[in-house]
Amino acid sequence: MELAALQAVYDRIQEIGGSLVSVCPQLTKYSKQVVKKNGLTFPVVTDQDNKYAAQLNLDFILPEKLKQIYKTLGIDLERFNGNDSWVLPMAARYIVDSSGIIRHAEVNVDHTLRPEPEEIIDVIKSLNG
Repeated sequence: MELAALQAVYDRIQEIGGSLVSVCPQLTKYSKQVVKKNGLTFPVVTDQDNKYAAQLNLDFILPEKLKQIYKTLGIDLERFNGNDSWVLPMAARYIVDSSGIIRHAEVNVDHTLRPEPEEIIDVIKSLNG
């Protein structure tokens, strides 16, 4: 997901009274670097060891073949995630109302396919009818 686009959508979400939180498996020190580098103003929280993703059945272990490709590309999940599990969360988006009720859920088993940030506004508007 393009972080600059997500930041722009966050600004619009705030204008209509909403909020946005991003959850990722990276160690906090790496998430903070991403936030700073991209000028993000929404919260980015760490799901250490993908424990929350596992509770939601959103976690998956990268197959050995893909693990080797990641290593060849210099993607070091062990360092960034702080463990040697090679587990990633599936791409997911939940829109929750002020009562805590999930009003929209979207999950993709292909972790490379991310929801388009602009679609968040459309979904929120459709829920507000």
